[in-house]
Order: sequence, then structure tokens, then C-alpha cells
Amino acid sequence: AVVSTQSTGDGQYLATGAKDTTVVLWKISKKTGAVKPHPLAILYGHNSEVTCVALSAELDLVVSGSREGVLLLHTLKMGTYVRTLRPHNPPSAMIVTFVGIAGTTGNIIVTGNVPSSTTKGLLHSVLYLYTVNGKLVKRVKLEDVTTAVYVEGDRMVVGGVSGSLEIRCTNSLATKHKLRLKSGVISISIDPRGQHLFVTTSDGKMLIITSTAKPFIKK
Repeated sequence: AVVSTQSTGDGQYLATGAKDTTVVLWKISKKTGAVKPHPLAILYGHNSEVTCVALSAELDLVVSGSREGVLLLHTLKMGTYVRTLRPHNPPSAMIVTFVGIAGTTGNIIVTGNVPSSTTKGLLHSVLYLYTVNGKLVKRVKLEDVTTAVYVEGDRMVVGGVSGSLEIRCTNSLATKHKLRLKSGVISISIDPRGQHLFVTTSDGKMLIITSTAKPFIKK
């Protein structure tokens, strides 16, 4: 069963991650916009369910994360293995919940849930920043358990189960804006001009948060 999907910004490629531990790459027809019937490649290497995928046509890169806390990097066009990233030690203690590729830098953004070091049975989320070459740049422990992440250009938006909403830089993870909503964040999207955040919350509402000055995210 497929549990995660992601397409490239140009709409030419699609990746699906599945419970059977595989990542399947698909080509999308320019003429019809439909997914071609035969996979471009099937990627192996994970030992547990693939929880998230990210891909970049410009960088020829696919990044996939799994429930075992491991990330695999492959080339997009050939499906060639590049490297493995293990953000947490031991890897099996972390579930990778999100992976994204920042378009302007190629930096890889990762979020994962790990057991709390102070309270048994609770989780906390950790945010990682890697270069496209796999070098760990920064690790940040988040105050909330992450439920939604949006990455675009030099900015990212992170939402949490307790209603936290943070806008951070993708080249340093520095916090630029911080809000606290009344309910947990379910999903995040942004308008093409980068002026409006659309946030759905656990109480069934959709919030529109507007920047009257500079855009939240430069497109």
C-alpha cells in the first residue's frame, strides 16, 4: 500500500513510498498529464515502511525516509544509490515524518519523532538540516510534536500538534516568525505570491494568515 507521494515542481516525475519498503519512480506524460503505466525505477534499501519522499528534477535527487529512522538518497533519472543518512542514534528510535529539498540551496530538511528523554511514553520532534552532499549542518529539538511541514525556497513552515506554527530559514533553521494557534495543525499550504498561509487545524477550521509586509516565502 502506498503511504506517501511527491512530484517534482515541473510535473514530470512522481515518487511513491510504500509499506513494502520500496520507492517507485514514475514519469508523467507532458502531453496528457497522466502517469505512464510502467515505472521508471523501483528503489530498494529500506527495511521498514517508507513514510515520506522528496524529489528534485534540478538536482536529479530522490530522498526517502522510513519508520526505522533511515534516509536513502538516489538519483532521480537512473535510480542509482547515492548515500544513507542516519540522523538519530540509534536510528530505530526515530520515525522519519518528513523530508524536503530546498530548491534554492538543495539543502535537505528532515523531521522525526523520538522518545522523550524526560517523560516515558511521550515523543518529541527533532529538525535536521543536511547539505545536498549529506553533511549534517544543524539539529534543533522542537517544542511541539510536528504534524505538518511546508518547504519552499529559502523558508519552511512547521506546524505542531499543540498549535505551534514556525517559519524558519532552510539554510540555518533560524526562526523568522512564531505563532501559537488554538488547535493543532493538520496541513499547511501557501499561495503563489507567498503572502498567505493556509492552515487547517484539528478543530475542523481553515485559517488564512496574511503577511501585509514582506512575503512569508520568496518564490
